[in-house]
Amino acid sequence: MKYEKISLALIMGGLLFSSLSMSARADDGTLTVGTEGDAPQFSMADANGNVTGYDADVANAICKEMKVKCKFVVQSFSTLIPSIDTNRFDVIISGLGITDERKKKIDYSIPYGSAPQYFAVAKGSPIASMTSLAEVLKALDGKSIGVVNGTTYARYIAKNIPTADLKTYDSTTQLTADFAAGRLDAAFGDAPTWADFLKTSDGANFTRVEIKVRSSDDPTTLGQGMGVGLRKGNTELKAKLDKAICALIKDGTMTKVSQTWFSDDYTLSCKL
Repeated sequence: MKYEKISLALIMGGLLFSSLSMSARADDGTLTVGTEGDAPQFSMADANGNVTGYDADVANAICKEMKVKCKFVVQSFSTLIPSIDTNRFDVIISGLGITDERKKKIDYSIPYGSAPQYFAVAKGSPIASMTSLAEVLKALDGKSIGVVNGTTYARYIAKNIPTADLKTYDSTTQLTADFAAGRLDAAFGDAPTWADFLKTSDGANFTRVEIKVRSSDDPTTLGQGMGVGLRKGNTELKAKLDKAICALIKDGTMTKVSQTWFSDDYTLSCKL
């Protein structure tokens, strides 16, 4: 946390924009947004490249506030940050956690939200009924745990369960497919991922461990919430993004978007 595969021609063609900076093409009135497209309820893309979900609504709200048009570029999550310097897009809006490690490569807007994470296991697993995070982490010692590649979740597992057999996947779809096939002892992801998966026939024999893991539990790996990623040094664009996000938080738009997709408020306060 699905969608049909986006063709290479679509990704490389119609959604690809010129390598101008945001300030250089202000008259163009377009903000190009890199997003994953395979992360219900965050970012979902169909075969035609239409993007929906929480982050799509966040992006569209930001673009409306900035009085520009959004244009989406869809590609795998793990390639988003490496692609920002190739000018494929202006910003990343894809549930991107703000971490010190990522700050070495990109700049961020102020955070606009934060989602809780959960472990998921088979219903018959003794881990399913555990009541403390420490107990769960100990029980997963040496077990196979699935995460999406390039996420803060992978770093959390590597740090907190170093003896785990960490399995990484390029998409949530691939992760849940292996999970459903019984190839994993557990999986780790955000709340919407499990809400979506557990409603399916593949998820019928699995359950979410009811212990929330929040970014505040381990900010060095899980970050300080989700923010818009952008190229380093683009102070003009960062200022515009921060102003827009703060306005959307204060007028309740971000809360409305979060409630629409998660029936919960993931919004953080504006710190400008």
